[in-house]
Amino acid sequence: MGLFFKADLVQFAPRAISISGHEYCLKKAEAGELARLLLLEKEVYAGRLPWDGEIFAEELRRRDSLYLLLLKRDFLVGAIGCRFSLSKAHITFLAVMPKEQGQGIGSYLVKTVLDLAKSADLKAVTLEVRVENKKAQELYRQIGFEDNFVRKNYYDNDDRPDSDGLNMICHLRKKN
Repeated sequence: MGLFFKADLVQFAPRAISISGHEYCLKKAEAGELARLLLLEKEVYAGRLPWDGEIFAEELRRRDSLYLLLLKRDFLVGAIGCRFSLSKAHITFLAVMPKEQGQGIGSYLVKTVLDLAKSADLKAVTLEVRVENKKAQELYRQIGFEDNFVRKNYYDNDDRPDSDGLNMICHLRKKN
């Protein structure tokens, strides 16, 4: 079976939103915004770039993926990326500017993907998070994700000794 493509998910219309009393614009990422994504990644990962521009460019070209940018007065404060298949969505990227963390932005972005997946009648949403990133795991659990399994050496392009990824899943409808 090939990958599933839903035009209504990928044709995401920009919208004004409010999070914790702050006004933002949520919009679909375009190819011309690679520099913004790389800057966000560099800020979040203390100067490192786990994904280079070519990886982001490929992700933005995929027909089964959607990347959303959260802008505050035209400044990128957060982004999320996901891929959609026949039965589930997989969050591939989530980043929030360090100065903006703790304000509900990450939760909002993840919940937006969950809502999109529910509207497409998908069964689940999955993601990977570093085993040692307990803060992110707690956020995901509060949203409804549960531990699924560990991927050994998932982050093999990193210089950290512990590079395992915890796969987490959020079931959107009852398992049959």
